[in-house]
This record gives sequence, C-alpha cells and structure tokens, in this order.
Amino acid sequence: MDYFEQLKNPASLRYIDSIVSHVIDHPGEFETLYDLIFDRDNDVAWRAAWACQKISCKRKSWFDEKKHIQLCNHILTTNHGGIRRGCVSILINTEMPDHISVEMINFCFDSMLSPKSPISVQALSMKFLLRVCEKEPDFAAELYACLENADSSMYTPGFSSTRRNTLKVLSSKYLKNIQSK
Repeated sequence: MDYFEQLKNPASLRYIDSIVSHVIDHPGEFETLYDLIFDRDNDVAWRAAWACQKISCKRKSWFDEKKHIQLCNHILTTNHGGIRRGCVSILINTEMPDHISVEMINFCFDSMLSPKSPISVQALSMKFLLRVCEKEPDFAAELYACLENADSSMYTPGFSSTRRNTLKVLSSKYLKNIQSK
C-alpha cells in the first residue's frame, strides 16, 4: 500500500481506522507508515502520527526506545500541533524508557502552562508528565506543586478539568511522597 498517497487526502476516522487495520494485519508495513510521521508534508505527517497513535494502543511493543527518542526529538522540532498531539499520544500509550529526555520534560512543562498552547497539547503534556512519575515517583512533588499553583482563571475549562484529574491521580498515587517534601 502506498501510505504517502493514501495520507495526502483528507482523512476521516473510518479512513484512518482502515489504514490501522491494514498495518496491524501486515506488520511488515509498520515502519513505512511510521517513517511518514517525519515527512516534510505536514498533512501526511500528522495523519501518519494519528494512525500510529491508534496503532500504539494495540501494539505497544512496536514502539521501542529508539522510536521514543525519535518522537521526542520530533515533538521538540515541529511546530505543527497535530503532529505534536499525535506523537505525545504515542509516547503516553507506550512503554516509558528508563532514560527520559529532560528537553521533553521541559517542553511538556512549558506547553502545559502556556495559555497559548492548544488545549490538546496542554492536556497531553500533563498526561505525559504523569507517566514520567511512574518511572520517577519523586518527580510527582514538582508536578503537583506546579499544577497546584497554576492560576486556573488563565486557562480553558479543558485545562482545568485535566489539571483537576491529574492532581487527583497525583494525590492518590503519590500523596505520601508529596506530603513528605
């Protein structure tokens, strides 16, 4: 299948789902689709990221540490919100490597707190940082303090809702760590 040609056209959920099903049935073609996330054509790249995000829910093992690093680097260098959204979603869905990019953590903090960031990127940044806490529980106190001190009047209801839910998870999973600091 020529994924580049398929992804050049406007895509619907059903269309992306058919590509995902095809790749799941033909695992040897995954790399071809995955590589399109880095294509210069932003429309093709974000649609490829969307398809790969759906694949990441079903085939986590297809996204190894090398891909994690590639996706982090791509998130840091692209300005396309859809590509960022898709790539961060993939990272959230897959295994967190032992070494997590400090630049990616900083990007997520900056994006999460920037009222200029799209709400999807703000929310996904919070979710990514929450995943970081699984590997680094001591990190939870910093994330909790940052979210606790964010002035919710500056943000959308979507941000406030994700913030509230993230604080609940941090409180329930990491409360002892947070209270002892």
